[in-house]
Formats: sequence, structure tokens, C-alpha cells
Amino acid sequence: MKTLKFKNLTILSDLQKTANQFQFHNRFNLIVSNNKNSVGKTSVVKNLFWCLGCEPRFDSKWKNLNAKALLNFSIDDKDYWIARQGNRMFLSHNGSTFETFPKIPGAFAEQFAKLVNFNAKLPIRNTNTIETPPPAFYFLPFYIDQKISWGSAWDSFEKLSQYARWQDEIVPYHIGITNKNYFDIAEKIFERKREQSAINKEITRIDTAISVVSEFLPPVETTVDLKEFDEIREELKKDLLELHNQQEVLFEELAMLRAEKSHTSNQLEIASEAIEKLIADYEYASELDEEIECPTCGTLHDNSIINRFSLLEDKDQAEQIAKRLNKTLIKLNKNLKEKESDLSDIRVKIDKLNDKYNREEKDTVFTLQNILDSTASHSVKNKVEGHRSQKITDLTDSEKSEIKLNKQKKDETKESRKRVNVHFKDLFPSYTNKLHAFGVNSESIKSPQQYSKVANSGGAAEGSRAMFAYYLAVYNLISSHSEQALSPFVIDTPNQQDQAIQHYEKIVKLIKENTPQNAQIFLCGMDSTSLAPLKEQGSTIMLNKEHSLLTTANYEQCRERIGWIFELVSEDDKPQEGTDAN
Repeated sequence: MKTLKFKNLTILSDLQKTANQFQFHNRFNLIVSNNKNSVGKTSVVKNLFWCLGCEPRFDSKWKNLNAKALLNFSIDDKDYWIARQGNRMFLSHNGSTFETFPKIPGAFAEQFAKLVNFNAKLPIRNTNTIETPPPAFYFLPFYIDQKISWGSAWDSFEKLSQYARWQDEIVPYHIGITNKNYFDIAEKIFERKREQSAINKEITRIDTAISVVSEFLPPVETTVDLKEFDEIREELKKDLLELHNQQEVLFEELAMLRAEKSHTSNQLEIASEAIEKLIADYEYASELDEEIECPTCGTLHDNSIINRFSLLEDKDQAEQIAKRLNKTLIKLNKNLKEKESDLSDIRVKIDKLNDKYNREEKDTVFTLQNILDSTASHSVKNKVEGHRSQKITDLTDSEKSEIKLNKQKKDETKESRKRVNVHFKDLFPSYTNKLHAFGVNSESIKSPQQYSKVANSGGAAEGSRAMFAYYLAVYNLISSHSEQALSPFVIDTPNQQDQAIQHYEKIVKLIKENTPQNAQIFLCGMDSTSLAPLKEQGSTIMLNKEHSLLTTANYEQCRERIGWIFELVSEDDKPQEGTDAN
């Protein structure tokens, strides 16, 4: 298993002209103070994750610093650097040039996932597509947030709700129940869903064509059957046969052209609505500040002039699509007029033969034109309905394939789920016993996916110790069963609910003796003699009034070291050759 280690973190605030750099030990890192008032312990570890693209819960005071950060970390024997300013990300592989990303989701999330071998994917809302989620979903089990995490597992960061029911996929992946092969199968399932969506659209278009034929040429009930029609056709020989065949072809072409026109008109209407919305979005964005919060998931989106121009670019693209659809519509109308003219010419010829073959049945006059129309429309409908039947067959085959893949995906987890749950049922009760959380019914929690039960176990102090036992069990499950890189384990203030000193010492002992030997551990809290066993094997960062989080004394040195990174511009944002950079 790969192991991720944090090496050093640089934080810079140009607004207040303050900065600092923190070096980290390979094993234990204690970030402590001897002052109960906030001096930045929590802010150090939050900036580790913020720099990596997560959204920790910062207070407004810290947000107002408008800080930038650079993190140097290693994965096995390779070094990497990630920097962040706002939502802009910068990534350097093993000393290479920094690559810049305008946002966290998308290309940056995918590159980071490859580094840590994080292969989980989540479905995008209201689509048949899955994607690599942002880094926060990788770091969730590795960070115990000071406030929320001690009472609610898998809740270390903000703005996770852009994916529905993400816990159902992320938790099993972390603990090793699922793996890359599982998500490869999931990708195939979503391919089938996209395939079915396309087939359903085609069936809808075919139904439109059938409807057009039925409306354009109502069926005529007549006793002239195909045998009698063949006699008439034989009598008229080549001329009538040719007219009949030409009319049948024209009916089919007219039906498909009218269906295509209906479909294109609908697309044009959608494109026109999109243009109006984009214009409204641009006007709305122009009136707001530099960030806009998504009302659905709470994600903050950059509202810089560059991003506002992207709305105009989207509008231009929509206008280009509308122009293309307009051209298509003009061409379809032209083709329709030509086909209708051809049909009219054929009917003139047919009219000349009508007198000879007029007949009456039950007070209804049937002309040769009626007979030909009925036969031709029936033939066209048969062809179109045959095409529809084929599409229905394709849809059924795709649905059967999806069912088979779903079974394969379920079978993929049978053995691993059993193995992981057995291991968890060994670890979790052992840890709760070592922490003397005897009021917790650990036997009722049989799986890591039953984390909601943990928070409701025991009293306040015991419940916090049980939650720590759960997180540590999950961490060891990841180390034993997961394919992803093992991240540092960051524990913010384990002395929750003012644990008795003997219980705090048990927590420290559990960290020392029951974390993987290759793991890097961070612990925040008040300085205490209980921490001595960890101090002996690691390093301590002391923060107090004399050694504060950011200082003016370190600003110039840090600014010179990392400031240039944030001046970089991505290739996409650079002015193109032959354009004015201003």
C-alpha cells in the first residue's frame, strides 16, 4: 500500500502581511498550546486539507485573511507540491513545473485521485454519468474535525452534498469492500443507462414519424385487397407500378422529414431558452461579489471577470447551436416543399387514371388515389414500425445487460464485505474496551457502515471515546484492505468532554500502539504530560502568544519562497497567439 506523508506547510496572507512555515515529523506530530484561548492549532491542520482541495469549517476571522498555502508531501519515494489560492489549484509532480487548475472538481480532482490511487466514482445528479469526486471524499476518514466529527462520522468537511447518497459508495470503498474493478463495472452500467436513454429518444422520434403518417394519410377501409390491387397494377403495367412505388417512397421520406423537423424545432426552442438564461445569469453575476454560492449544494463558485466571460462564451456556443439548428430547419423546410411538389406531380398523373378505376362500396366512393394512398401508407407504417421493433429489441438487450452487470457488481463485494466486517467486529470492541467505554454496546455495531449507531452510544464522554474507537478501527481497515494510499491520520482535540486524565492517557496509548507503524499521525490539543509517549517519537509544534500561527517576521521570507506560484496562469487562461493580452 502507498503511504502519503505531509512534509511541510507554508501559509501566507498578503492581506495582513503575515506568514509561517511548519515542518512535520514522519511519525507523530503534536500541535499544542498551553493557552485555552484559540491560538491556531486547529487552523494548522485545517489548512493541510484546505490546501489539498477540501473545505474544512473555517471561522469568518480566518476566511477574512484571504490566505494562500503550499503543501509539500510525499507518496512513497516521490515528492509533490500542491498550492491553493481561493479555488485555484497548483500541482507539481516530483519537482516538475506547476500545473494550474481554475477549479477543484474535474481535471485537478482526477489527477490527485491518480496520485493516491483513489478509484471511487460518484454519479452526477440528474445525469447518467459518474465522475471522480473532489479530494474531500478521499480525506473523509482521515480527519477528525474538532467540532462535528466527534458526534457524527464521515462529516469532516463542508459542501459534500453535490452528490446524492454518496456515503453508500464512499464508505465501502474506503474500508476495502469495493475497489477499482467495482467502479469499472459501475461505469459500464452507466454506459448502458446512456445507451438506453439514446434508444428511448430514437423510439420517441419513430413514434413521431408513425403519428405523422397516421395524421397525414388516414387509413382507408376498402375491400380492394392486395390481390385485387395486383390485378389492377398488372392491367396498368409499368406506369401505375412506377407511380405507386414513387408515392410510397415519397410518403416515407415526408414522414421522416416531418419527424426530423419536429425534433429540430424542439431543440431550437431549448437552445433559445438557454441563451436567454445565460444572458440573465451574466447580468446577475455582474451585480454580485467575487463568489456565488450554489443554492443546491452550497459550493462556492468563483465570480471573477474570467468566469463571467465564460458565461458569455457559453452563450456564444448556444447561439452557434441555434444558428446551426436554424440552418437545418431551413433545409428541412426546403426538402419538404420539394417532396410535396413531387408528390403533387405524381398525384396529377394518378388523377388521369382515376376515372377508369372509380368504384363505390356502401355509399362510399373509392378512387384509385384512395387505394394507392391506403396501400402506400400501410407499407410505410410497416417499415417504420419494423424499425421501432428493432429498437425495442435493442432496448431490451441493453436492460438485460444492465441487470447482468448489477449482479456482477453485487457479487464483486460478497467476500470482501464478509472479510471486512469480521475484521471490524474484532477491532471496534477491542478499542472500546481499551478506552473503558463500557457503556457502549459495541456488539450491536456489526459493520463500519453502521456508524450512525456509534454517535448514540453511551454518555457524552464515553460516546466521544467510542467515536474515536470507530475512526481508529476504520483507519486500520483502510491500512489492511483498501487499495488507496494511506493518508496521515489527523485527530483534532481528542480530549473531548474533558476526559478524565486516565481516559486521555488511554487514548494516547491507543494512538501509539494501535496505529500502523508506517502511518503519520497529527494530534491537536492542550499541552499535557499525557502526550509524553508521543512526544518521544515525534515532534511538537507549540503555538501560543509568543509562537503564533502567522507572524509578520516570517512574511518576506515565505513570500519570496512561494509567492511566485500564485502568479502562474493556466494554459487555458493565457491569451492565444494573435490576440490582445489586454
